[in-house]
Amino acid sequence: MQAVKTNEVLEIMERGRKDPAWFLTHILDVKEEYLWWKMKEMCNSVRDHERVTIGAGHGVSKTFSMARLALWFLYCYYPSTVVTTAPTDNQVKNLLWREIRAAHTAARVPLGGHLTTQMLDMQRETGVIWYATGFSTKPDTVTQEATAFQGIHNDHVLIIFDEAAGILPEIWRAAEHIGAPFKRFVAVGNPTTAGGEFAASLKDKTYHQMRIAVTDTPNFKQGKTVIPGLYGREYEQRIRLKYGEDSDEYKVRVLGLVSAKHAEGAYYAKTFKEIRKQGRVGRVRHDPNHLVYPVWDVGYTTALWFVQPVGTDFHIIKYYEDSGLAIKDYVDLFDELKRDEGYHFGDNIVPCDMDSNALRVITGQTALETLRNLNYSAKPLKMEGSISEGIIRTTRFLHRCWFDDENCELGIERLESYHERKNKAMSTEDNPVFTGVPEKDGPEHGADAFRYVSMAAASNMFSTSETSKSDWQALKEKYA
Repeated sequence: MQAVKTNEVLEIMERGRKDPAWFLTHILDVKEEYLWWKMKEMCNSVRDHERVTIGAGHGVSKTFSMARLALWFLYCYYPSTVVTTAPTDNQVKNLLWREIRAAHTAARVPLGGHLTTQMLDMQRETGVIWYATGFSTKPDTVTQEATAFQGIHNDHVLIIFDEAAGILPEIWRAAEHIGAPFKRFVAVGNPTTAGGEFAASLKDKTYHQMRIAVTDTPNFKQGKTVIPGLYGREYEQRIRLKYGEDSDEYKVRVLGLVSAKHAEGAYYAKTFKEIRKQGRVGRVRHDPNHLVYPVWDVGYTTALWFVQPVGTDFHIIKYYEDSGLAIKDYVDLFDELKRDEGYHFGDNIVPCDMDSNALRVITGQTALETLRNLNYSAKPLKMEGSISEGIIRTTRFLHRCWFDDENCELGIERLESYHERKNKAMSTEDNPVFTGVPEKDGPEHGADAFRYVSMAAASNMFSTSETSKSDWQALKEKYA
């Protein structure tokens, strides 16, 4: 704020913190007559609540509003860091950050700072860490991006997830772990699938939840263009006539409600619908007379299914997933489950690459050696011949399983959301074309681990008999 006196800057900051809508209309470029009631609600929600999640229909000014809220936070909280992310580079550069650049350039008061395509740096002028930045989140670079998120530190931090339905789980988890004296987190987007972190946040009462529908806009209510760029009756009518008012498309695109469908091309969603009808998803308690087998998918994000073979069926009693942890952290979880839940473990079933040399370079031993050195036995699986054959096998295997709906809630969501990659160039809105390989957008970790469960069952790697008293005594002495 180079052309403004220091006392005026402080006054702007103080008033802006109290009234973000005033900052948007008096400091930035928003016309007062265009500041409609849902924009005000968004402003006040981010001001008043640490975690905000917003399900929105199409064309309701969500990106326009988020861009200006990013600038509001950056200039009203000193020193501050604003980080925005979206699933693709185009969404970052040409949607949210295009609006940030436009609002910064057209501001009524010179804002200062060094502005580039997706960075606004105040450090050059002030000498303190004070900036906004944006980047996309990609499956092949998610480890670095999650690490970068966890490295964010400042007195005031704002995280914006734009098009939040496409943000990877690792990034959600990393954002949750950011610590700051004053922190705000807002996720906004069109809730296009029933699964995933965004859909879950819209049901999670630890978030302040908002919904913005096309039917809320002044353009819809007045039947004319009151605010340029907002959708109104023409769009609502087109979607209603094409799909029907009771359709999932209308509820998602117009009303901003969470989709009842899982991702297009979902591998296991239909099977889960069948086994739910059979009563195989419900309360499945741990049986102390049977061993518990942890089945792993190992990586930066590690997924674990806890399986109890009972007769010819398999009780799936728990699912666990986390990112950035060491093998020792998962062993600590096992020790806790033994102590608190009475689990008695059989062999750990692990993928063949758990014995690779990649980790040995860093720690001096493979992940498999680490697990065994911590007194847990493990059996590596053979390499899967074909993922597609494994998916077919797993689809059949699901009919032999009983899932605990409470302790496996996240894992079930991962399985139902696991889907085939779409060929975006060839697909149309009504006719998707798929590539034949799974999409890597988060659910694959849990799905791969469960594919290993079915593989272990097919290879007879589980013992299905009850454990004798003498065997229990030997287990207790071994793990005392």
